[in-house]
Amino acid sequence: MRNLKLLRCLRCPELRGPGVPQCLTVRTDSGTVLVASERGVVELDPRSLSLTAQELLPEDGGGGVVGIQELPDQEAVCVATAAGDVILLNLSTSQVECVGSVDSGLTAMSWSPDQELVALATGQETVIVMTKDFEPITEMEIHQDDFGEGKFITVGWGKKETQFHGSEGKWAAQRKPTEVQPAVAWDDRRPRISWRGDGQLFAVSTVCPQTGARKVRVWNRECVLQSTSEIINGLEQALCWKPSGSLIACSQRQPNKHSVVFMEKNGLLHGDFTLPFAKDQVKVKELLWNSDSTVLGVWLEDMEPGEDSRLIQLWTVGNYHWYLKQSLNFGRNPQHAPACLSWDPEVPYRLHLVTRDWTSLTYDWTWSTDRSASGDSAHDNAYVAVIDGDKVLVTPFRRCVIPPPMCAYDLQLPAPVTQVTFHPESSRSNELIISAMQLCSTVCVSVVLIVDVFAHHSLALDHEEPLALHLLLWLREDVFLGVVCGERPSESRLLILHRSQQCIPMCLRCSVPVEGHVISQCHSPRTGTLCALEWRVGPDPVVRFPVPCVQTALATISGEEHLLGLTDRSCLFVGDTEVASNVSSFVVCDTFLLLTTHAHTCRCLDLSSLSVKGLQTTLGSDAEPNDETLRRVERGSRVVTVVPQDGRLILQMPRGNLETIHHRALVLSQVRKWLDSLKFKDAFECMRKLRINLNLIYDHNPKVFLENVDTFLKQIASVNHINLFLTELKEEDTTKTMYPCQSTTLGTPSAGGSQSKVDTVCDALRVAMETSDPKRYCLSILTSHVKKSKPELEVALQKVHELREKSTVSAEEALKYLLFLVNVNELYEHSLGTYDFDLVLMVAEKSQKDPKEYLSFLNTLKKMEPNYQRYTIDRHLRRYRKALNHLSKCGEEHFTECLNLVKDQRLYSEALQLYPPHSPQYKALSCAYAEYLVEQQQAEQAGLLLWRCGEMPRALQAFVSCCSWRHALCVAAKIPLPPNQLALLARDLAGTAPPDGDCEEAISALIAGAAWEEALRLVGVPTSQPYTHSHSNQMSFLEGQKATFIRHKNRLSVVRELKEKARLELLDEDAPDCPDSELFSEASSMITASATGSKYSHSNSRISARSSKNRRKAERKKYSLKEGSPLEDVALLHALTETLYTVDKLRGSVHSLLKALVLFGLDSQAQKLQQDYGEVLLLMEASIPEVWPEGQQQSSVPVSPSISVFVTHLYKCIWADIS
Repeated sequence: MRNLKLLRCLRCPELRGPGVPQCLTVRTDSGTVLVASERGVVELDPRSLSLTAQELLPEDGGGGVVGIQELPDQEAVCVATAAGDVILLNLSTSQVECVGSVDSGLTAMSWSPDQELVALATGQETVIVMTKDFEPITEMEIHQDDFGEGKFITVGWGKKETQFHGSEGKWAAQRKPTEVQPAVAWDDRRPRISWRGDGQLFAVSTVCPQTGARKVRVWNRECVLQSTSEIINGLEQALCWKPSGSLIACSQRQPNKHSVVFMEKNGLLHGDFTLPFAKDQVKVKELLWNSDSTVLGVWLEDMEPGEDSRLIQLWTVGNYHWYLKQSLNFGRNPQHAPACLSWDPEVPYRLHLVTRDWTSLTYDWTWSTDRSASGDSAHDNAYVAVIDGDKVLVTPFRRCVIPPPMCAYDLQLPAPVTQVTFHPESSRSNELIISAMQLCSTVCVSVVLIVDVFAHHSLALDHEEPLALHLLLWLREDVFLGVVCGERPSESRLLILHRSQQCIPMCLRCSVPVEGHVISQCHSPRTGTLCALEWRVGPDPVVRFPVPCVQTALATISGEEHLLGLTDRSCLFVGDTEVASNVSSFVVCDTFLLLTTHAHTCRCLDLSSLSVKGLQTTLGSDAEPNDETLRRVERGSRVVTVVPQDGRLILQMPRGNLETIHHRALVLSQVRKWLDSLKFKDAFECMRKLRINLNLIYDHNPKVFLENVDTFLKQIASVNHINLFLTELKEEDTTKTMYPCQSTTLGTPSAGGSQSKVDTVCDALRVAMETSDPKRYCLSILTSHVKKSKPELEVALQKVHELREKSTVSAEEALKYLLFLVNVNELYEHSLGTYDFDLVLMVAEKSQKDPKEYLSFLNTLKKMEPNYQRYTIDRHLRRYRKALNHLSKCGEEHFTECLNLVKDQRLYSEALQLYPPHSPQYKALSCAYAEYLVEQQQAEQAGLLLWRCGEMPRALQAFVSCCSWRHALCVAAKIPLPPNQLALLARDLAGTAPPDGDCEEAISALIAGAAWEEALRLVGVPTSQPYTHSHSNQMSFLEGQKATFIRHKNRLSVVRELKEKARLELLDEDAPDCPDSELFSEASSMITASATGSKYSHSNSRISARSSKNRRKAERKKYSLKEGSPLEDVALLHALTETLYTVDKLRGSVHSLLKALVLFGLDSQAQKLQQDYGEVLLLMEASIPEVWPEGQQQSSVPVSPSISVFVTHLYKCIWADIS
């Protein structure tokens, strides 16, 4: 899908050498051209307009030259003359030496590519092979009867009539041998020699003396004949071996066409293409491959009477189709006809030629993809135009992807096309202009509206060389820009052309001379910027590339417009900065840069979020996992075009076929734009088609999605699509894992708060669907229940049961749908949990269960008492808590079974809540719980339970086992134990005696100090009144601390906002351009103190002389909580820190009070205290990032360096204690 674009044309018409040019070679070290004539050798330098002539041959002009070759190793040039002399001219000393002579004369000379050997064809029809030092190796006859070493072997199997003959059919077996036809009349009968690229083989084309037809023979490096071509009638003189070594190019005149044919080294034909001329219209003088075997040059001369024109055609191949990319018409003037031409051996796309009047022309070509403007319009059909002779093959890739050589539209032009350019506006991408060369000085410019050519304009130029007008660019509606050669070789001229509907000739508005050669032009319709890239050395331009760039484009990087350039060495430049060195192709589409690399990757980068330095770093570093900007592609892939607002990228493989990919970065960018504009349907269809995780619809901006759930449902009309969205929901945030975007700054937390993401989305969609149309969205509502983090299968089954009475969806259909989402056995278990046997039978019928398995079980259940029936079902489903609840309602006769269930499943706490505290069941459960606690090494808690239920001896035993001497003595006093046993117990436990003095006063002091365990020991016969009073005090204190913390936290937010506003105003008013403005701290207190606290600076000087007590008093006054004080934020931080430490100190007292409340049966008060204390801890932990944000931990406040760790540890310790 590429065309050959002319970069520049070096024209040197003023130099004249002796004689007529006959052949040329390129001097690689200096880039000059060495031309041989019948008088000598001339060195032409088109860049400096210099000519150096060395007259080596007779002045009578009888010494024709048959070959010339530059020898860089010897700094010389070798010339072979028709008289048989081989002359060596030293280019440094101008010394001439005749190194050899052949009496019969020479007809051809060809050096091997490595310049180690030279092959000479003599007048006696022999070939002489010599070394580079001109020492003969061998001489052999050209015409040999033997086929060569590669002769085909026939084993003699079968007859010719029964063998397979391919497409020719069986009649080929009876076909008579064709008569051998002699060579064409205009054939010069001279031999042609051509070497393979590796120098191991060379081919010789000569006229056979017996038949008069041309044959091609192949010899190896040791001059051993390898093969002889088959009989090919109409074979012409042109011969050129492809440097890559695969094919030998020749020309053949056939009865109905004129072709260029390709021959393998074994002499058999292998492919061809037809020249666009009649049978006897032209003759092929030479065929020339460029150095990388990508372009084949065909030198033609017209044979029709009165049409004595000369042409050079450049052909390329892609996908087994040969394209005529360029045609150079030199007109009818014989003096302007090419005399000799050659490809440059080092620059693959540079063509050198010299005309008969010694005009030197050097053409530099490059590959270019002619595509429509890659804007952001959805009306751009992404057209790509391919030149093929006098046709332009156009394909709109938005509508269809057609592999070449096929196309959607075939535009026929009156002459061979040389260049194509599209309208600059992406909305008018179906308009293009086509430049075709009719005569050497006349250009036909056609304006085409696909698929109709609606205007032809002619343009007369004062240049006689072909392709004078190049780099044609469409600027505006009727304004075009082109480039022609200037008056001097180092000058170009920019032509501004204008067309009108009434005037067929195109008008030249103005001509602007430019110093240097303009090799590329680009235009940005969005900004109106026009760039012309010049190949010159001179004053500093606006943008300077270190090396010439063959492809350029304008792009906006971080809000600034830059010029991008790609060299023929794969280096990508942004201005004078090289950002990558392995880029094979690139294209700019909207804000994206897409490029392919020689590492077989395709990168897509958003230029709006990158700087030039960032672009260089990104392209030079390895991609991270899940990097959406990188994608692996096939080796040698190149960018053809991008379909705007579609995400499709068209790549072409080396063999010519096309591949369409949806680059993840392009697609995700478009999806994000759709989501931002609430186009949920477009985003959903794209994501579903390209298998992008649908979680991105919510994760991109959760708040916006939840606010527009109704819009989402209206656009996604299909219930199946809603179900698909719900089933793909995951807790994973895809914007951080699968599809991270560096430019995304939303960071919006989930609007569901602490609720899981899946539950939030399911609940929001279910509410919207039930409000909108519950009958229509019946299946989606079921999906929202099933897909929650804890599937609500019972609720879903109940809704299925309700469908029997009212809905457009049958219960059978809904149940069948549920079975797609949930395992049928799991669904059967949950249906049992609804206690609805009709629903159980519905589900069981859909399962793989044998009716014998479940019918007997269901019949047994139906005979049971309702509570015991539900207990049996819950125990079967292992829902032991529900089973315990139902079993407790079955009466005292089932208590033993209930107790066994509690012991088996350790449901002691749940069981105690199901019976009254003074019931025998409660006592039995408490004793069982105590036994379990003793086994778990928690004897103190077991003793408290036994004490509560009146089992004093067992409680005493439990307290003694854990050395809880206070509780043990208290229980011993309550039993009561005899004095001697009590004394013995006391000595065994601690060896301490009861305290002397006033016991009542001691008990009051212990209660006031919240030492509940010691108070219990001294009371003897305890009462719950002081504990109830202490519980009320603790609850009131916690509530006060909570209210204080919230008030200070809210006030701190207000103060910080006010001081940040004041800081910004101070920076704007006092020091907008001050270089020290960066020294202002982010902490608002420091700025406010420096701006408004001058009185403290004076007072501090006085305070320094006071005592330390006064200084501490002044420091406390300085941190005042009064609203509006200068350091109010610092004082608030002090207060919040004090609140944290105060709550921390409550841990021990709350722990002791909870145990006392449980002992006296005040379970509700204990639970309330535990819940409120936990809420205060959670509040403080959640407020830490707001009160002490990241980056402001360091301040003058004596706050712990790790507040978050401190509070989290505090919370965990207290929670473990009170649990």
